[in-house]
Amino acid sequence: MLQNLKIENYALIRKMDIPFNRGFIAITGETGAGKSIMLGALGLILGQRADSNVLWDKEKKCIVEAVFELDDSFNAFFEANDLDYSSQTTIRREITSNGKSRAFINDTPVQLNTMKELGERLIDIHSQHNTLTLKNSSFQFSIIDSYIDNQTLFTNYQSLYYQWRKLTNEISDLETKEAEFQKEASYYQFLSDEFESANLILGEKEELEQEIDLLTNAEQIKTNIIESINYLEAEEALGAINLIQLTRQNISKIASHHKSLEEIFKRLDSSYIELKDILSELIILGDSININSERLLLLQERLEIIYKLEKKHAVNSLEELLKVRDDIDEKLLVSSNLSDKIEKLKKEEKDIFSKLNLLAKDITKERKLSSQSIEKEILPLLMDMGMKDAVLKIKITENSTLSSNGENDIEFLFNANKGGELQPISKVISGGELSRLMLALKAVMNNKGDMPTIIFDEIDTGVSGDIASKVGSIMKQISQNHQVIAITHLPQIAAKADSHFKVYKNNTEESTYSEMKILSQEERIEEIATIISDGNITPSAKALAKELLF
Repeated sequence: MLQNLKIENYALIRKMDIPFNRGFIAITGETGAGKSIMLGALGLILGQRADSNVLWDKEKKCIVEAVFELDDSFNAFFEANDLDYSSQTTIRREITSNGKSRAFINDTPVQLNTMKELGERLIDIHSQHNTLTLKNSSFQFSIIDSYIDNQTLFTNYQSLYYQWRKLTNEISDLETKEAEFQKEASYYQFLSDEFESANLILGEKEELEQEIDLLTNAEQIKTNIIESINYLEAEEALGAINLIQLTRQNISKIASHHKSLEEIFKRLDSSYIELKDILSELIILGDSININSERLLLLQERLEIIYKLEKKHAVNSLEELLKVRDDIDEKLLVSSNLSDKIEKLKKEEKDIFSKLNLLAKDITKERKLSSQSIEKEILPLLMDMGMKDAVLKIKITENSTLSSNGENDIEFLFNANKGGELQPISKVISGGELSRLMLALKAVMNNKGDMPTIIFDEIDTGVSGDIASKVGSIMKQISQNHQVIAITHLPQIAAKADSHFKVYKNNTEESTYSEMKILSQEERIEEIATIISDGNITPSAKALAKELLF
């Protein structure tokens, strides 16, 4: 139910904060006082379009905020839209001076269509000039479904449907990603194959460069090593080692006579040993170096492969190149994993859809039974409101596509005249007839589950006397279980309300703006007497007002 409505800076409304009670609420006021403006503001939180023209003060933003009391049946909607559920939910709409609009549910920004979807489940505004609600298929579904006792069937279907829809959306997103991968998959596979063929090994680039350098200069290196060996070990005692040995022997004879000579001898001894080691290493190194042009060519080709890959992938080292390889393999792995995940989700989706389809079949059976009962129960109510020959037929058909409402299409067929042809209500019903049909349907639904707050906007136009009183009685009956708000100009209806608001204009020297207040018992008598006497209160009008109220 609607608990509170706050309006700021909208049309003729500067600021209005209205608490609403349960039951039957009447709103009266002279023409032009602002009743329709209040409904226009309420329409904003139901997702209707708006622009900066609605602003009272063009320098400030317009804010419309409504607080609703919800039950657990809304859980599935909040979960499907990633919103935090609260039994006391606030819906807010803001319009800025440049015409931009923002929507919020429990202070979380939402798309306008999300607000609209929730709003349609919370409030049903009905007037002779706006009869779309009863012609709306979602509302027709709510009429049929609220009459069915097994509401768990719908709860289970809704929960499973949103789960299924979430799953199909996830599959669709993954398939989009997979398609994007597939566009480049062959190229990535080519690159991966190229890397696999190259069989890169960390550190091999430096090793290749070193060995190529050695083989390229092998002849020069070998020649220089041989010359160095000859310098160290020349014949006829001219080699460096022999000269060091002779010097060592010579110093050893006199080293005992001076400490410095002893140190020199030790150094010569070390040098001799070091040169002998160097000679051995040079001999081994010289023997190991071979001039091998075939191996040089092989190594150069291998290094060229690495250089080309580095250039191709715009990197400067083998380490970076290996990272590129790993990234490509990761992309291919992700693509492969996507396929596996999609396949798994499709199996899950198929299982859920099968269960969903069975529930949809059960719902169809229940709907056909409930529609027959509604068709029978509504006839006496229509007769009470002066439509004695009216007939309502509810046509339910099966659709191959599942929606949040199941597998069905629903159409309300109507005829107000005896012997006439049944046709869709959008084609044959007048505004007054549609209003009374809506009332009758609401009365039939009264004890059958939850309904949104219904607002009747002067639907009583064209009725009077006993029929007006009957219309008021039906509204009162509906309000025993559901919140009813009636904007009316009939005293018979206003008098039956549990609470009564008056909308009026406040005129100042600077401006004129609309206000709204709840009436006391005495103020109700005055207001109803004013309506009866068309503005000029007479004693008889006041007496009749009291009679209607008490």
